[in-house]
Amino acid sequence: MADKKKILVTGGLGHIGSQLIREYSKREDIEIIRIFDNLKTQRYCSLFNLPENGKFEFFEGDILNTEDLDKAMKDIDIVIHLAAITDAPSTIEKPQLTMKVNFIGTKNVLEAAEKANVKKFLFPSTTSVYGETSGLVDENFSDLKPCTPYAEAKLASENLVREYGKSGKLNTTILRMGTIYGPSMGMRFHTAVNKFTWLAAMNKPLTVWDNAFEQKRPYLGLTDAIRAYQFLEEKGESGELYNVLTDNYTVREVVEAIKKSVPDIKIEITKAPIINQKSYEVSNEKIKALGFTFQDDLADNIKKKIEMLKGVKN
Repeated sequence: MADKKKILVTGGLGHIGSQLIREYSKREDIEIIRIFDNLKTQRYCSLFNLPENGKFEFFEGDILNTEDLDKAMKDIDIVIHLAAITDAPSTIEKPQLTMKVNFIGTKNVLEAAEKANVKKFLFPSTTSVYGETSGLVDENFSDLKPCTPYAEAKLASENLVREYGKSGKLNTTILRMGTIYGPSMGMRFHTAVNKFTWLAAMNKPLTVWDNAFEQKRPYLGLTDAIRAYQFLEEKGESGELYNVLTDNYTVREVVEAIKKSVPDIKIEITKAPIINQKSYEVSNEKIKALGFTFQDDLADNIKKKIEMLKGVKN
């Protein structure tokens, strides 16, 4: 076997990272999984009960601190840069901090990776960069209108990561990801499917905007996300971006999937506005053309989360 890989996962205790590090520990081609996190979200539980196979290292540090990054980057082959402020609606109140963490932080990680001669840099962006659009969009769609500071910072970071990849400074690949769903140790509940699942498990009504019930949005199962990172580690072209989403679902389809586990769920319709008023779908044909297949099932993932909360009887 070729030399085993050493992987750095920034933001490694978050929703995606906490499950990715567990799945990657099963890979025989990996020697070290270095987890880098500033612990601001206090997801200490993401380090609980990790497989005892000697692959894990934990570095407490911040992507805004270049010294922390230089230490964490030593001897690393692959970087998966997950660290970011990820609660998009909350970033409306803190645009400057969001740009600092999500863009300047990404710039810092890129520079440290280049300095350390990293072989591959994988960056998660978001389908939210499409913003106020409609119909079906793909990677060639150029009229991007991000609606939140979160999406704006991700788009700015995309451009920087692509520049590194196209210029040959660093082998970079961008995953333009749909909204994540699926259980993990560091799971977050401010995204649509997970929030609805939480409310249903707690026997609370789901609040749905009246003009949103039939709107489609791109969603990505967590297992599909982790498989996509490994796939693009090998197959992703430098400087390229790929839409990564399991499927496009309407709010109605999400609710129907929850009903399979909680048949008597209550729905409340409200007139409250939403950030993006239009329905749109995102194409995932580009990554599928490389040979990737999406496998996650929405209802099955929801069932697993409901079962995790079944001890609570509301």
